[in-house]
Amino acid sequence: MTEGKKRVRRTPEQRLADLEKKQAEILERQKAALARIEAAKKRLMQSPTARKDRMEQDKRFVRAAQVLAPEWDARHFIAALEKALQEDAQALQKRGEALLEEHGKARRGRRPRVS
Repeated sequence: MTEGKKRVRRTPEQRLADLEKKQAEILERQKAALARIEAAKKRLMQSPTARKDRMEQDKRFVRAAQVLAPEWDARHFIAALEKALQEDAQALQKRGEALLEEHGKARRGRRPRVS
């Protein structure tokens, strides 16, 4: 005759420990997945096309800054940024896009050589 398997009852503490262990495993998997996503984003941001777009944005910013405030240097811009952080972000973004569109484009045509 075969003996029937007895069911082992676990205490609530044991079940709680198992749940915490399971939660820790899930969190580790999520951290690994987020790290993979961040690595993929970093690779995309370093791609040649993204770098080219970022350089174009930088050039547009410099052109617009020279037109709007030719006498300003980095210290002035840092102070202006600090003041701007206290303003409405959406309104600043719209105004910045408009100014970049107006002043940030390269001038067309041949430019005289400056020696």
